Amino acid sequence: MLGPVEARGPESAIAFGGERARSLLACLLLNAGRVVSVEQLIDAVWDDQPPAGARIQVQNRVSTLRNRLREGGLGDEVILRHSPGYLLRLDDIPFDLAAFDAGVARAEELGAAGRIADASAELATALELWHGPALSGLDTAYLRTAAQNLEERHLRALETRFGWELDLGRPTEVVDDLAMLVDQHPFRERFVELLMLALTGAGRRSEAVDAYQNLRKRLAAELGLDPGVAVQRVFRTVLNGPVTASGNRRPAPAQLPADLPFAGRTQQLGELDALLSARSCVVITGTAGVGKSALAVHWARRVASRFPDGQLYVGLRGFSTRGQPLPAEEALLGFLDALEVPPEDIPATHQGRIGLYRSLLAGRRMLILLDDAHDADQVRDLLPGAPGSLAVVTSRDPLAGLVVSEGAAQLALRLLDPAEARVLLAQRIGADRLDAEPSAVSALIEECSRLPLALAVAAARAASSTSLASYVDRLRAARGTLDAFAMSDRATDVRGVFALSYRTLSPDAARLFRLLHLRIGGSISAAAASALHRSSLDELVDAHLVSRIGDDHYTTHDLLHVYAGELARETDTEADRTAAWHRLLDHYLHSAAAADRMIFPARQRIDLGPPADECGPEEFATDTGATAWFAREYPVLLEAVRLAAETGEFRRAWELAWALTTYLMRSGHWHEWAGAHRIGLTAAQRGDDLAAQARSHRDLANASIRLRSYDAARANLQAALDIYEQTGDLDAMGRTFGGMGWVEERVERYPEALALAERKLELVTRAGLTGQLPGAYNNLGWYKALVGEYEEAIDLCKRGLELYLAQDDKFGETYTRSSLGYALLHAGRHDEAITQYRTAIDLGVELGDKSAQGDGLHRLGDAHAAAGRTTAARENWRRALSVLDEIDPKEAETVRGKLAF
Repeated sequence: MLGPVEARGPESAIAFGGERARSLLACLLLNAGRVVSVEQLIDAVWDDQPPAGARIQVQNRVSTLRNRLREGGLGDEVILRHSPGYLLRLDDIPFDLAAFDAGVARAEELGAAGRIADASAELATALELWHGPALSGLDTAYLRTAAQNLEERHLRALETRFGWELDLGRPTEVVDDLAMLVDQHPFRERFVELLMLALTGAGRRSEAVDAYQNLRKRLAAELGLDPGVAVQRVFRTVLNGPVTASGNRRPAPAQLPADLPFAGRTQQLGELDALLSARSCVVITGTAGVGKSALAVHWARRVASRFPDGQLYVGLRGFSTRGQPLPAEEALLGFLDALEVPPEDIPATHQGRIGLYRSLLAGRRMLILLDDAHDADQVRDLLPGAPGSLAVVTSRDPLAGLVVSEGAAQLALRLLDPAEARVLLAQRIGADRLDAEPSAVSALIEECSRLPLALAVAAARAASSTSLASYVDRLRAARGTLDAFAMSDRATDVRGVFALSYRTLSPDAARLFRLLHLRIGGSISAAAASALHRSSLDELVDAHLVSRIGDDHYTTHDLLHVYAGELARETDTEADRTAAWHRLLDHYLHSAAAADRMIFPARQRIDLGPPADECGPEEFATDTGATAWFAREYPVLLEAVRLAAETGEFRRAWELAWALTTYLMRSGHWHEWAGAHRIGLTAAQRGDDLAAQARSHRDLANASIRLRSYDAARANLQAALDIYEQTGDLDAMGRTFGGMGWVEERVERYPEALALAERKLELVTRAGLTGQLPGAYNNLGWYKALVGEYEEAIDLCKRGLELYLAQDDKFGETYTRSSLGYALLHAGRHDEAITQYRTAIDLGVELGDKSAQGDGLHRLGDAHAAAGRTTAARENWRRALSVLDEIDPKEAETVRGKLAF
């Protein structure tokens, strides 16, 4: 990563292919610990010109890469399949980029604590991990951008370390290295600044002047620019020597608050560093309690030396429990006093004071920290009017007006990651205590939602507990309320801090926020949120009470989720909350049913009844869009099945399970498919709905067959048949016979399977069930082939295929072509079999049916092998493994056995 992309096992380097394989690995490494979609991997490997079948190629390459890493001794589960792509899990495997980031974070913590020598040594160790241009040899747009970002992090770390070395009085030791860096990066002014300071410190003042003049000439000749304010200031210091303040003058203002315990935020600190000379205003925004002020103060103290004319600070009380927001006029008077303006010289008008303030800042390099701003108007008059100084603003409001009118940069602060949260706790209650109870620490961090304010409160409370585990137990006992985070000091009371943001909302936005406690899963789509209450989510985003995920999804952290629930119980009636819950369930149910109709139009429908008013179900124009929606929402839908059953919505529970069936079956989520129908069956039983019970038994049986749980499948199919015989439902009886035959076929009892298929065909024909006729022909043809009656099997499968084509049933067509291919193959008609298998595979890809893809590729390999085409056979078997490894390990082992010969 920090150079060419390479991997090493315990004993030697791992060879994993050419540029495309390395591009694939690079993308996974850059996102280690996070799911990378197949589309993102395609972009990383081929830019915007992927070949046909790029998804299959990615699957094959990932499978090969997984095998190479396993063979290299890095373990069996380094790369995991995780919808909608893959996840690289490194755990205890050394990884240069992670080690570099950790080293930088440790160095920054040491530097913030004043241990500059230790910080510089730590950073030097981290920098040793770089051994060449990042991602060298890889040339797609995605990876070029990633490489540029990595190189920028490298350069910022170098700047920080050499600055520390100069602070330690070691100019001679770094002069040569800085001169080389200036040669390599001639327009990076910070390196020139550092070189000038090093040369001056080493007694080589004339060379320092030359370094500045060389920069000035380069900038003028090639870019038509003058050197920046910072490097000019260093140049003046080189020329004139340090300036000592007169004994009659007050020192430069240094108003920054004390630095509190601080952890992590390495990326955000780096982004602020990069903005030092690029912007005159930076807005740090985020939800209540996320640590905006702590970050601003910590960073401001870290870079205070870059602002030799002083640092101004004011708490604007924009979202404070201690009175109204501070008027800009009052803040401005405080700044003029800090800048030594005598009272008699302060203009009478506010505009005159603004002009004087900005005149005093002109030509100076000052840092102005404007903490807890209410809105852009409160801040605008306090901004510097000329380059050189920097205003850092913190606010719960995004202050979009400053971004638009003042060109401010915006930095959105998120929750701490678990490692950062642990460091924060260690700083407050001691690392030894955390090391003694690691599992309790992890639980405590999650109970606090990784929110810095909640962690600080918890640390204060846990300090007096006999153990962290006992304190976590008390937190869990209070789950559902914020009582465990209540404080007498309103500024640190979590509920009170949240309330300050909630009170700014319009009535509609406030109602939506309260009802969002009903959300299912970790996030909610805009359409689902509208089912709860039609109001703008943007207002909640601006108030940082919800966060946007991607283009269409929103979330709140767990403590805000609890707060919303508290408010809902206090404010909204039980009837209102129940009606909103019904709308949300109906939104998901009718959206899933619409998506199911799009991906399987020939599927037999059930009567769902009309959706609740204003539930706003999704609409789908294509099967691709419907499949993508399922891929994104199926975890939420599974949770909806469980919650519907738990809240007594029994009909909605089994209906949701039914609506999920096609997607879960085709995508290979067979355990989830079975789990949903177990809940659905219990719900149907509790709702005393016989027809629903039978349907759930049958669907659970189908999932059990995929999972090779044949006894469970038989029991469920027999239970379904008993109900259908009782109710006289001939159509359902025919479908049940089909499932029973499938069980017998899977345990290789082919004559019994054939008898059940004949029984089904006889029932379907006698009852005139034309919709089931093509499936009945296919089933009978398949079992005829399995008992060796190939010509009759071919005839029956063709009859079934003709009917499926007439019905435009692609799912039935897929499996009938596979059956026909098998019969043709064993009848010695290899090329015809290959044609059928190829079509079945293409249909499986189109439908997103992984079972059809994996089985089709396996059998296509068999057909090529029978025709004597060994290379083509092995290629298709390898492609089959990339699918079957994810959904059917036992079948994958069969294929792997064929590749072994």
